[in-house]
Amino acid sequence: MVIPHLFVENFQSVDDYSNRPYFAAIVRILKYFSYFVSILFPGVYIALVTFHPEYFPSVLMKNIKESIDHTPLPPLLEVLVIDFVYEIMREAGLRLPKVLGHAVSIVGALVIGDCAISAGLIGAPTLMSVAVAAICSYVIPDLYPQITVLRLSFIVIGGILGVWGIVMLSTVVLIFMCSKSTLGVIFITPVSPFSKKNMRDVFIRLGWKKLSQYNMNVQNLKGGSVYEK
Repeated sequence: MVIPHLFVENFQSVDDYSNRPYFAAIVRILKYFSYFVSILFPGVYIALVTFHPEYFPSVLMKNIKESIDHTPLPPLLEVLVIDFVYEIMREAGLRLPKVLGHAVSIVGALVIGDCAISAGLIGAPTLMSVAVAAICSYVIPDLYPQITVLRLSFIVIGGILGVWGIVMLSTVVLIFMCSKSTLGVIFITPVSPFSKKNMRDVFIRLGWKKLSQYNMNVQNLKGGSVYEK
């Protein structure tokens, strides 16, 4: 066990240090991008569709409006239903034997999704938003429980208060992360409090020469990086 555990460590893997720095940087940026998409995409979609449709291009908005008009549920309930069905299928796939788990995934993705769209129960844009968020959540498996709760929270707040609700909830989550600490080390170190030299292995991984320039000791940092190089 390595303590304290920091937020940025969820986006780091052993493969990052066995690949070239530029490739490791691309992979790590994709992980951060997938994390934010998995949390925010369905909620932002609902907020824009419900309160701010003018932000969509006219052609896209026309297709989305036609999709909503042909479905019996409002956008918020539609996304919630799809999200719950997805979680049910995921749990079923995890609890069943491996062979049957793959079969459940195929049936859920192809049969249920396609039939629901064809029957007019759900819209294709709504299904796509939840599916993209679900796929992105698998990029950071260690944070999947937190992602699930946050995604559901953003969906609800986005459907009730719109973009302002998304902004307020994002602020609350950020404040909570900044206030959380483990063994006296801030959870989102070294992003806050910001440390330029400790950022060399956060969003991008620098080369080994630059990584080994600083010998860090957590006893002298109290909110700095915990990495020992």
